[in-house]
Amino acid sequence: MFLAASAARADRVRTRAGIGLVGKVVGLDADGLLFQDAAGKRTSPLADIVSIEVDGLPDLARAENAFAKAGEGGPDAPAAFAEAERLYRSLVRPGAPPWLGTLVHVRLYKVFAGSGRIGEALDAYLEMAKKDPRLVSGLKLPKPQPGHAADNQALLKKVEAAIQEAGDEPYAAELKQLRLALVLLEGKPDEVLPLLAPLLVSDDAKTRQWATLKQLEVLLALGRVDEAAARLEETAKSLETAYPQEVAYYRGRVLSERGEHVAAALEFLRLPILYPQSDRVRTAEALWRTGRAMVAAGLPADEVAKVYNEAVRDYAGTPGAQHAKDERAKAAAPKG
Repeated sequence: MFLAASAARADRVRTRAGIGLVGKVVGLDADGLLFQDAAGKRTSPLADIVSIEVDGLPDLARAENAFAKAGEGGPDAPAAFAEAERLYRSLVRPGAPPWLGTLVHVRLYKVFAGSGRIGEALDAYLEMAKKDPRLVSGLKLPKPQPGHAADNQALLKKVEAAIQEAGDEPYAAELKQLRLALVLLEGKPDEVLPLLAPLLVSDDAKTRQWATLKQLEVLLALGRVDEAAARLEETAKSLETAYPQEVAYYRGRVLSERGEHVAAALEFLRLPILYPQSDRVRTAEALWRTGRAMVAAGLPADEVAKVYNEAVRDYAGTPGAQHAKDERAKAAAPKG
């Protein structure tokens, strides 16, 4: 009976494993999409589902296609995200099945996150969490962007309030990660160290390494050079496997702060020589700091210019390249 009824009018679901399901969508909750087919009812986690087509809802299929296209990235992604948002919003209307509202909410969260609209993504995340904390399980909040101080400060206040409200809910950990990222961007250095403390003893090696690198950055920002040097010596062996370029960079920073400018320049130069593309932003900064260290050491101006030129030429668009360009212009300006 079910097969005969579903042959003409059926919903279709495609999973990440390439499996196509044909039947009827009958619900959606934190456990996943509830689907009925010839074999009976089954639940598929929403994270495993690529697209959903529902008989009588052609805009849902169009929205899912636009959403998938946006997820591929490229120059067309912004327009695809905008189209997906328009179509998803149009689906929420009187008479729509209850499960559709939940699907739209989850999809719109990902549209906001993928479009860099962090405030709207956070609002959608918190609304889902209040409805059912399991809906946000596994979702990663987008990272804040530098250069948006006012927006980031407002976001930080909202996150602080949300953390208090979340209490011991599992998703509080994700909110705390966003708070840390915001404080690293907009807060005072001495506010960061207490937030890093639990991450430095995490069971996850990558989390410990990331926190250690941030700790080194903060200690140097606070002028606590000896502490930074000791911490670097203590952790260098474990860091060098995953982040050899960062170890060289922070060694250069410590040496530079101690006035050992030639040795600092040699450490900074490891990045463009050995790891030129591992992190373009960091490599450009290392070249800029190389030039400054060479100037402080009294090395020839033409050698300094070569370093600045490399940063400007090979790493255009990064802050380090701009700093190098400014230093080069300053050196070329008439004296007096």
